[in-house]
Amino acid sequence: MQKKQSLFLLLLIVILGMVLRFYRISDLAVFLADQASDSQKVLEMLRGKLTLLGPITSVGGFYNGPIVYYLMLPFYFFLKGDPIAGTVFQSTLSVATIPIIYLIGRKIKNEKVGPLAGFLFAISPLMIEYSRSAFNSSPAIFFSSLIIYFFILITEEYRKWMALLLGIMIGWIVQMHYFTIAFLFLTGLYPIFFKKTRLTFSYYFFLFLGFIIGLAPFLLFEIRHQFLNTHLFIKYLVSKKTGGGRSINNSFYVWSQATGMILFGNRFAAGIIGFITIMISTLMIKIKKKAKHLSVFLLLFILVFLIGAVYNRTMHDHYIISFHTSLIILLALFLVIFFKEKTLPIVVCCLILMIFNFSGWNLTQEKHPLQKGLNILDFKKAGAIIKEDKKGVYNIAMHSQGDNRAMPLRYMLSLANEHPLDYEHYGEAQFLYFILPKNESLEKQTMWEYTSFGPSKVVKKWNLNKDYLIYLLAKDNVQ
Repeated sequence: MQKKQSLFLLLLIVILGMVLRFYRISDLAVFLADQASDSQKVLEMLRGKLTLLGPITSVGGFYNGPIVYYLMLPFYFFLKGDPIAGTVFQSTLSVATIPIIYLIGRKIKNEKVGPLAGFLFAISPLMIEYSRSAFNSSPAIFFSSLIIYFFILITEEYRKWMALLLGIMIGWIVQMHYFTIAFLFLTGLYPIFFKKTRLTFSYYFFLFLGFIIGLAPFLLFEIRHQFLNTHLFIKYLVSKKTGGGRSINNSFYVWSQATGMILFGNRFAAGIIGFITIMISTLMIKIKKKAKHLSVFLLLFILVFLIGAVYNRTMHDHYIISFHTSLIILLALFLVIFFKEKTLPIVVCCLILMIFNFSGWNLTQEKHPLQKGLNILDFKKAGAIIKEDKKGVYNIAMHSQGDNRAMPLRYMLSLANEHPLDYEHYGEAQFLYFILPKNESLEKQTMWEYTSFGPSKVVKKWNLNKDYLIYLLAKDNVQ
């Protein structure tokens, strides 16, 4: 009976997670230059141009693997390239993470930890934010949870196919963010220290084989290009580090920051208290043997922390994405044990956390704050205007989002088989479609994309939305 109630509760939590992630998804989705560039790569794959590389990293000049492009491909296919496909992909994975977290919670304790962990994930502002932002690292939330669950299953009962699948998923997740290499260390070291008699040569063989299979496209690129990314990565790691002490401090700071963002409505002070409580309680619960498999989480935390210390540079919340859902699961475990599995105080605690996190959901925002007043629907409208009005040789630009080249608009035009000049050739265009805030003067613009176009005149303009205009400019010598 309790299991049926737990499953029904899980269903309600999944529905809640879906509502929070898919509500007004076209308005609240993040579609900036990064998302547009990734969408362009997936669109090219749909048109037959496959790739062995993913997006470039934010530091170091090396590349991620292409696995996220391939995972997004079916969504872009069924949605016919609509740019919302990337956000739908991320949101779908985010919702699918809830039952996995539920299963992990059941494995480590009981039927109460699972639903509570799923609920905390469903209402987490950072998890909702990740679902709206189609960044390369975001799918690691889903796969990190799946890897932990499969690894727990393997430690209970070893199966060759499961070790192979585990290796494949680790090969995939490493292509999403390099810090997730912690999972390869976890699965390699854990049997040595905790399960000496359980896992044999067969385990390591199939785990490594799966890892090679999962990493295959990226490895193929490396082999064909003399391990270019590997050399760039090593060069970056051994390069001179600045602010070493501050960076080490940041590797401590980021854990409290991430805990606050995930669980406590981005309140840093609450994040500090929450993180310390989670880690100390987990250690105590482990010592008192009140839950199972906690060695997996403790070793994973140590590995992720050590990787951050070795990295010794400024870290951001997604650098420790390997442990994000673990923080949620371990908090759920603490609450269940602290309240002695009593339903009423747990429900009250959930209500308090919902109040804490409500503002972080951004449900009342007209558009996502990162969009600076331009969302997917606005770029679709701009693309339709240009397609209908197309004149001669043209280029596009905008003064918004720190993206003067207007990458989201370029994707819309590419989807419509329109071909503005590339962003290195503004001076060669006869016409320029220029998106500009209404409160800014066209004549005072100094951005290179506008000034390199040369002396021009306004041919016409359109209202894009309440904040932006789109101008059609023609060179003075063009009739």
